[in-house]
Amino acid sequence: MKRISIINLVLNLFLIVLIGVMAIVFLCLYLDTFKEGFLFLNGSFLTQIGVSIVIIFTIFTIILRVREKKVIFKIFYLLIFLIFLFFCVLYFLKTSGFLDKIDSVEDFRRLISSFEEKAVFVFILLQFLSVLVLPIPGIVSIGAGLLSFGVIKGAIYSYIGILLGSLTAFFIGKKFGYKFVSFILSKETVDKGLNMIKGKDKLLLTFMFLFPFFPDDLLCFVAGLSSIDYKYFILMISLTRTISILTVSLSLNNSIIPYTTWWGIIIWIILFLVIAFLSYQVYKNSDKLNKIIFKNRGNKRKTTCIKK
Repeated sequence: MKRISIINLVLNLFLIVLIGVMAIVFLCLYLDTFKEGFLFLNGSFLTQIGVSIVIIFTIFTIILRVREKKVIFKIFYLLIFLIFLFFCVLYFLKTSGFLDKIDSVEDFRRLISSFEEKAVFVFILLQFLSVLVLPIPGIVSIGAGLLSFGVIKGAIYSYIGILLGSLTAFFIGKKFGYKFVSFILSKETVDKGLNMIKGKDKLLLTFMFLFPFFPDDLLCFVAGLSSIDYKYFILMISLTRTISILTVSLSLNNSIIPYTTWWGIIIWIILFLVIAFLSYQVYKNSDKLNKIIFKNRGNKRKTTCIKK
């Protein structure tokens, strides 16, 4: 057991140092991309400050791990990773001109195609990051996937990236708690999300992930702060993401109801109004529905126990 603990400690320390080094590398690479302006003129000073901060954070994280201060260690460990991820994303956005190329589905498709044999990996990574950090509209990213890889492959690649991002957001919320998620998203945003579910976690969150009127990426973090456990969330998010991504994919492909005909447009308008009405009714009557659904489940369990 001692040997396993030592190996685990060494691996953890190695990973902390590796993430710290990668954070420094991408910080330096990002600042080096500027050829004019404030960041260019003060690049050397800002690089020294940034590198010093990362080194201090890394050393402090190592000390916390060695001393087994688990709660604070997790926070600093995640902070180092987020610093690395932040500058990695910034460097990618700056060098690729990505932010200037996502105004439309076609522009996004051209960006993905420019990576040639690495296009699939890059697309999945972007879908993953769209849940956590990148403000990319789902209709744009999924649409670009359809144009680049076709309906089936585009939907599958979108599903992989978005599902992994959703699970990561849930893990962050569950593992690091309210304060850390508030630090990432802002206290007001998190409080708004928590107020939306108000203790009716399973019913409302499942419903919200199914329909397009709710910020489902934010709700992945909020779900981690709720009473929902890992098993339920994995099952729920796997099913709801499948339904939502397939619906968007087939809709954009004009495969379900054609939006190029007058009758197709009328049907889409009616569907939109029906979904909006149902969304409002479920949210408004969520207390009653929650009691009915989970009361019935409770009665079934009691009946089963009595029979046994």
